[in-house]
Amino acid sequence: MAFENTAPVTPCLMRAAYRFFASFPVACFFLTVLTDVTYWQTTNLLWLHFSEWLLLAGLVFGCFAFVIAIFVLVFWKEGPSWAALLGGVFVLAAAALNSFIHTADGWTAVVPYGLATSIATVVAMLATAWLGRKEVRHV
Repeated sequence: MAFENTAPVTPCLMRAAYRFFASFPVACFFLTVLTDVTYWQTTNLLWLHFSEWLLLAGLVFGCFAFVIAIFVLVFWKEGPSWAALLGGVFVLAAAALNSFIHTADGWTAVVPYGLATSIATVVAMLATAWLGRKEVRHV
């Protein structure tokens, strides 16, 4: 029995790499909200540092996912839609702003602007995920 390969291996691997790298910012940015709330309740600086590291990890992996998505979209005309890609750029920009806010010392790094920006980043991330669904029709 001969198997016929209908899709080249490289686009499949690139889509898998995109999904792999895109999953990290989702987890990191959501956990940043939890660590910000925990810092707000306990004022333990360890939670502030957790938020800083989670933002950094989410930004690094998000940039990798963005580069792979552009590569797949340009060369193979597959991958996320342009609306989802622009939403991803907005999420990365909001996370970068949030990272700058979290570099302040102590309480002012989280309350109120750091926590609000973390929540706004997660809401933008959810809207981007909704835009990126394949079955959604963009008019």
